[in-house]
Amino acid sequence: MTAHASGRTAYNAISKSHPMPKPTKARPKPWWRTYAAELLIVIAGLVAANLIFIAKAFRQTNTVNPESAGQLGAFVGGYVGAIFALIGVVLLFSTLRGQRRASELNNFETKYFELIKMHRDNVAELELQEASGRKLFVLLIREMRCILQIVREIAERSNEQLTQQQALRVAYYCLFFGVGPNSSRMLRMSLSTFNAEFIGAIERELDKSETKERVRKERKFGYLPFEGHQSRLGHYYRHLYQMVRYVDQQTIEINKYEYVKTIRAQLSTHEQALLLVNSLTPIGHNWWRKALIVDYRLVKNIRRDFFDSSTELDTSTLFEAGYFEWEELDGAV
Repeated sequence: MTAHASGRTAYNAISKSHPMPKPTKARPKPWWRTYAAELLIVIAGLVAANLIFIAKAFRQTNTVNPESAGQLGAFVGGYVGAIFALIGVVLLFSTLRGQRRASELNNFETKYFELIKMHRDNVAELELQEASGRKLFVLLIREMRCILQIVREIAERSNEQLTQQQALRVAYYCLFFGVGPNSSRMLRMSLSTFNAEFIGAIERELDKSETKERVRKERKFGYLPFEGHQSRLGHYYRHLYQMVRYVDQQTIEINKYEYVKTIRAQLSTHEQALLLVNSLTPIGHNWWRKALIVDYRLVKNIRRDFFDSSTELDTSTLFEAGYFEWEELDGAV
C-alpha cells in the first residue's frame, strides 16, 4: 500500500467510521418517570389498604354497618392511618433519593471544577522562551504552518501525492516530536506508513541549522524551531481528553453539553485549531471515535478563515453545516 493511500485510509477511518450527529442538549424526563417509584408506592399502598373491603363484613349490606361506634372508629382510624403512613414512607423515600442525587451532583461538580482548575494551571505552566500560557499556541500554530510549507515543497520535488489531511498529519507530527537524536527516531516510527525517503528528506531539511535559523528570523521566533513540543502537548492533551470524558461518562442526570461548553470556553481559538489538527492524527483519533469533537462542538469557535481551505484544511468536509459559531452569526444577520 502506498503512503498516501495508507494515510487516506487512516483518515477515513477517523472521520467516516462515526456518523456526525447534530449536537443535542439534554432533555428533562417527564414528571411521571422522575417520580415513578413514588407513584408505584402510592398505587400499591392504596390497593393494599382497600383490600379490606373484600371481606364479608363489608359486603353483607350496601353500606358499612359496624357493630359499634368503637369498631367504626377503629376502622376509620386504621384506614386513614394506613394512608398517612403510606404518604410518610413515600415522602421519606423521595427525600432520601433527593439527598442522594444532590450528593452525586456535588461529588461530580467538586471533581469537575478541580479538573477545570488543573487545566488552567497546566496552561499557565506552559512556557517557550518569552511566551507562556495560551500565547504559546499562537507560536505553535505558526511553527506548524512553517513545517507544512516545507512538507509541501519537498512533496512537490519528490513527486509525492498527499491529501490535505496527510500533509497536515506529517506537519503536526514534526511539530509534536521534532527532529534530533531521539526525536527523529520517534518521528520516523510515527510516520512509518509514508514513504521512508520522503520522510527522511523532511527530517534532514528540518534538522539543518540554516533552515532553523532562517525560519526563526523570518517568523520572529524567540526560540529555535523544530525541536519538538511533546513534553508540552502530550500532558496537555491527555488531561483535556480525560476532563471531557469525565463529563461524557456521567450516569447522573446532568446537561453534559453545558458542562463541556464550560470546558470549551477555556480554549482559545488557536487551542481549538491545534486540537482539531491533533484529532485528525492517530494519536488523537479518540476525539472522533468517541464523537467528542462532534457531540460537544469542541472546535466550534474556529473562525471561517483560520485555515486556508485550499492549502491547509477544508473544515467543510469534516462537519455538517451549522457546526461553527460563525455559521450561527451568518444566519442571524
